[in-house]
Amino acid sequence: MKNSQNLYDVSNEVDIIDFLVDNNAMIKDFSRSQLSWFFVGESFHVILYLAEGEKPKFERFIIDRFAENMNDMIHLWNHFDKRIQNCQETRVLKLAKNKVHDLIAMSETFRALFNREDFEEE
Repeated sequence: MKNSQNLYDVSNEVDIIDFLVDNNAMIKDFSRSQLSWFFVGESFHVILYLAEGEKPKFERFIIDRFAENMNDMIHLWNHFDKRIQNCQETRVLKLAKNKVHDLIAMSETFRALFNREDFEEE
């Protein structure tokens, strides 16, 4: 996935595991794919553990100042949607896509919470 100015795709599994441990959210069952998500300040973090592929792996996506960067949230939503259409880890990716959709739907509330201006759609 192409990173934008505010959307980051982290693939370093050591960094991802450290982040999960630091947030007391390390997964305990490595036999199935799982989703974790967090707010850290004004950043939104999505962590996927994908167990169904050739080699199990972690993925992490971060959107800085997500309340004002809805275009990046929409980009992430589309990224998950494309992967679902390609039949990749559909159960956990649908959970991730739905969580991003929920936050997009609540964007006005988050912008008010963080005193952010409305975003301009691209």
